[in-house]
Amino acid sequence: MPEIEILNALAYAVDCAHYWQPPDEEDFVFARPETVAVLRPIAQALLASASTGWWSEPVDLANQRLIQKFNSTSDLAELALPIQPVGDGLQRWRERALAQEAKFVEYLIEDPDSDVGSEWWSIPLADGIYRTTRSRDCIEAMDLMLEEDGFGWGYARIWPMRVPGTPRVYEITCPADWAHLVDTYPLAVPASRRSEWHYTTGEYHDWFIPDWTGVVADYDAVHLTMMGYLSTPGITIPHAEHSGATVLAGWDPDTTYWLNSDFLALGDMRIWCQSPDGSWAPA
Repeated sequence: MPEIEILNALAYAVDCAHYWQPPDEEDFVFARPETVAVLRPIAQALLASASTGWWSEPVDLANQRLIQKFNSTSDLAELALPIQPVGDGLQRWRERALAQEAKFVEYLIEDPDSDVGSEWWSIPLADGIYRTTRSRDCIEAMDLMLEEDGFGWGYARIWPMRVPGTPRVYEITCPADWAHLVDTYPLAVPASRRSEWHYTTGEYHDWFIPDWTGVVADYDAVHLTMMGYLSTPGITIPHAEHSGATVLAGWDPDTTYWLNSDFLALGDMRIWCQSPDGSWAPA
């Protein structure tokens, strides 16, 4: 099967991800043991294909692409140039996360049964943090296709990225890798994630996410492999070192988050557009 067809099928599944609500009927059907048994040989055949051989590979530093998506060409002038230094962006992210947690602690004191939702993601959404994905022969950037709960963007600005030096990259290949990252740099968020992660897991825990202000001291970037994406997001992952659990949520396949923008050197930008059939091409 051509690689683009496999990626199109994966893109449909990725677009259906929703960590802020309970599983739907399709989720339950595909989780049944009899369904898994039928699909397992198909999955094994796909993973044995040459088109998926790279799905377990670490970040491809020679073929990274940075993308900005937008709805129409009229939006182009409103977009800022992408690269700015991280500065204190991660510290402000941490302060916001702690403030959000304190607010939801108060909500639960007033109403212990409250199901008011908060942030559901566990990615480093901070000023100066940029995300890239690899380029393949069949698609200029994975981020064009593989986006959770996509917005249906029609246009994209794409920059090839050069990586001067040797960045320290943490690889997430399986749930144990995510658990280790959270165990090593824990940030407790039991109140703010209480309802959201109960929706998707059906469980209550002392929830944790990575404290990205600690991660950046040891790593310049964090990459989620394709196999890491297929095995890790949306499930309860117990801590290995202490009580509590975590969920990897909001992280698209093969995406690398750059905690240190010093390693981002961009080439010439090109504009791409999406055709009615869903394919992407240079505009």
